[in-house]
Amino acid sequence: MYRISEVSDQLGISIPTIRYYEKIGLIDTPIKDRNGYRKYDEDIIQYLRFIINLKETDMSLEMIKKYVDAYKNKDHHTCFIILKDHAEKMQLEIEKRQQILGKVQYKIAHFSELKGGGK
Repeated sequence: MYRISEVSDQLGISIPTIRYYEKIGLIDTPIKDRNGYRKYDEDIIQYLRFIINLKETDMSLEMIKKYVDAYKNKDHHTCFIILKDHAEKMQLEIEKRQQILGKVQYKIAHFSELKGGGK
């Protein structure tokens, strides 16, 4: 069991963010110890990691909330659709960035051949 400050340090997210995720229902409210401190178990930490991963891939909090609600309701079809649609968007973004990277690498090669460009 971990305190909120330990979870914050471990995951690299702020304490207010963790509290906000609790408030909007992205994660369950953790149990409190006898001193009133929130205690997070490994399941909540893993769930937070997944939420962070989704955020890092530009999934909106609104869509993450829809996913979480569907998951809690055992609506596996909706979970599947949300993740499938998001994966497709991610794939398109990766392809777009790969095309841009190719152009940038072409320009790097071009300038490296010019006098003073590759220094």
